Amino acid sequence: MAEEAVTSASITPLHTEDTVYSADSVEWCPVQGYQSILACGTYQLADTESSETLGAEATTDSSNDEESTIASKTRLGRLLMYKVTLHETGIVLTEVQRLDMPAILDIKWYHESIAGYPLMALVNASGQLVVYQLQHNGTVAAMTSLQIGDERLSLSLDWASERDTCGTAPLIVVSDSKGMITVCKLSASQLSIVSQWKAHSFEAWIAAFDHWNGNLVHTGGDDCMLKGWDTRVPSTQAIYTSKMHSMGVCSIQSNRCREMLLATGSYDEHILIWDSRNMHKPLSDTSVGGGVWRVKWHPTTGELLLAACMHNGFHILDCQEIKENDAQAIVASYMEHQSLAYGVDWCNRSLEKSDEASLDSSVELSQELEQAHLPHTDAADSCNPLTEKRQHSTLVASCSFYDHSMHIWNWKS
Repeated sequence: MAEEAVTSASITPLHTEDTVYSADSVEWCPVQGYQSILACGTYQLADTESSETLGAEATTDSSNDEESTIASKTRLGRLLMYKVTLHETGIVLTEVQRLDMPAILDIKWYHESIAGYPLMALVNASGQLVVYQLQHNGTVAAMTSLQIGDERLSLSLDWASERDTCGTAPLIVVSDSKGMITVCKLSASQLSIVSQWKAHSFEAWIAAFDHWNGNLVHTGGDDCMLKGWDTRVPSTQAIYTSKMHSMGVCSIQSNRCREMLLATGSYDEHILIWDSRNMHKPLSDTSVGGGVWRVKWHPTTGELLLAACMHNGFHILDCQEIKENDAQAIVASYMEHQSLAYGVDWCNRSLEKSDEASLDSSVELSQELEQAHLPHTDAADSCNPLTEKRQHSTLVASCSFYDHSMHIWNWKS
């Protein structure tokens, strides 16, 4: 990016929240009827003089001494749960719960309810995977937890697509600081390990299921490798290995709405878009001017990509048309944070004027909803790719590290 980015005129800042601890993960609940529930995870070293971040930005020279130290420091965390209410004059953010725990590295919601309740999972600095059940008042209750391994940080997680687990136990994949990948099963409200293997030489920063092939897991590590694994067979060798990123690979997401489309991001400041059937060469390569800690496809169109770019804020990429060997256009930027951009997510509801009343009522979680069991809906059913350009308004939450700040903003195309 040749010019310094500024916040786009199409973006309206709505709210800023001090999270006290450094904020690194923010996730809207995607389940219908609960889409105004927002979770934020934080990460704080007990030694306040340390300047550690979630990942060194030139991390190809990791040493064994550093690896042994990474799991020994005391890292504090806090889970913050919010309700967001939309009014004509703006939004009201209400904190409904805060839970102290080990430092949180990643949060993900399951895309449908189970027995009438949405589920949320997080991974922490104690090497744990924890699953929570969202209550109808907007708070969460711990359902089950699992120790992934000793002396390690659990770094990321992803749920398998509902289309692959319909009628069976949901699967979760976890990556960790030892370079290990772990596939877990949630059955009868208990977690168990299905498989575990060494995937990367250093930290495995990210792992994600392919939402169009439930047997495929994509992983990225501090060894600059992007890899794919078939979970049906012993994972002694990757089914593909890519070195197209020149630094550590720290973000991956499969597109739920558009078949075989995959986005990856790296400390090398590039976002690559792939056809997951051909991982030899990316479809497009976009420089975003900062290490790409998270990428998020738009949940209902799949044609926009939201990116948290560490030293260079947050950007929205237009991916409606993906032309080989061409960069994606950056259609909006949010530059109001004063520190490292780490967490970002789309709200699953579009905020057109006609939706304000229904969104407001969904936040209140009425007495009727407390008695209801939400119907099964495949996440792909909510996808509505844009056949032509049209205006729409979308709520976004973002968070940043040293300034311990979470922002909510609205983007209108």
